[in-house]
Amino acid sequence: MAAPNQPWSIVPHQHDGPAAQRGKRDHIYSPKNHNGTFKSGGIVTFAGAPYCPPKASAIRAMGAKMCFLGVPWDNGNIVRSGTSSGPTGMRDASTQYFPYMFEYDADILTHFNLVDCGDVPIIPGNNDATHKYIEAYVLECLKAGARVILCGGDHSVPIPAARALSKHIKKRKMGYLHIDCHLDSAPDWGGNPDTNCSGPSRALDLPNCSAKNIAHLGSRNGLNPKDWWDFFRDNNIKVVPMMEAVERGVLNCTREIMDLASDGTDAIYCSWDTDSLDGSCIPGTTLPECFGIKPREAIQMARMIGTYGPDVLEFSELCPIYDVSEMSKKLTCCLAYHYLGSLAKTQREQAKKRPKAARRAR
Repeated sequence: MAAPNQPWSIVPHQHDGPAAQRGKRDHIYSPKNHNGTFKSGGIVTFAGAPYCPPKASAIRAMGAKMCFLGVPWDNGNIVRSGTSSGPTGMRDASTQYFPYMFEYDADILTHFNLVDCGDVPIIPGNNDATHKYIEAYVLECLKAGARVILCGGDHSVPIPAARALSKHIKKRKMGYLHIDCHLDSAPDWGGNPDTNCSGPSRALDLPNCSAKNIAHLGSRNGLNPKDWWDFFRDNNIKVVPMMEAVERGVLNCTREIMDLASDGTDAIYCSWDTDSLDGSCIPGTTLPECFGIKPREAIQMARMIGTYGPDVLEFSELCPIYDVSEMSKKLTCCLAYHYLGSLAKTQREQAKKRPKAARRAR
């Protein structure tokens, strides 16, 4: 029963696990108190990061160099819905992990001063208005000097998010990576140019993103109409179908597309659709397909992407409603964690190589 003057009958539980430890580095060790992150997540943020309003001034004030931003949106989808619960799934999965990644000897929470900027507001049924919010929120994070992990949401999310990166860097050049089971290069879908199957097409529309710095990896099977393939062929854009990735090696192909995106560019947008992974390991996605990237390969890819440090890494089409034993959201969360760990290690090693005078200047 609620106490007098207390309107709530249920109060969110504040657990005594890693996120509530008070010592400076206690959050990377086993809990000292009885209750742990595996029993009750409390009020959930990604990786237990503090919440920060999605304003550039607030992000700068917290010294954040990495922002997690959710986009609970699936009205741009042409297939089954459910991606609106993707950000919640990612946050929930992160309660089962510590922010310390031993493979990289990196505490991803404090290395980046990671913050969770909450979710982009959505306007149900209005794709255009919601896309404007997505663009504005991503732009605020970038203005603060932070990188962004963006969690959708359907695969129309990169259209406004890449537009934000394009505006942020102004006349400088950007690269665009598209990892997906589908080519997603429709000029439009039934007259709508901004659906989840038009990301690369809209990227090429950006004034500072050229075809030579756009690349795709992972396409396979029958939901890839001819006009989608024609877009890549006619514009001479690099495509690595899954068949080729298997023959040449997924990591070799990942390095190739990362090099293309970074060649002569000042920023990289990386869009990673969860259905690029094999349906056997990620059923909780919009359109699971066979003959995809396996979990071990995907983790290795995330590690490699971390060495390049894209300005925005976006995960899309995560649908926890279709998940089995939480395997899809945990795998997607692991991709983000390994990316962050790899990036932290890369930055640490680069800092050691810089002359002492340059380090002091920074």
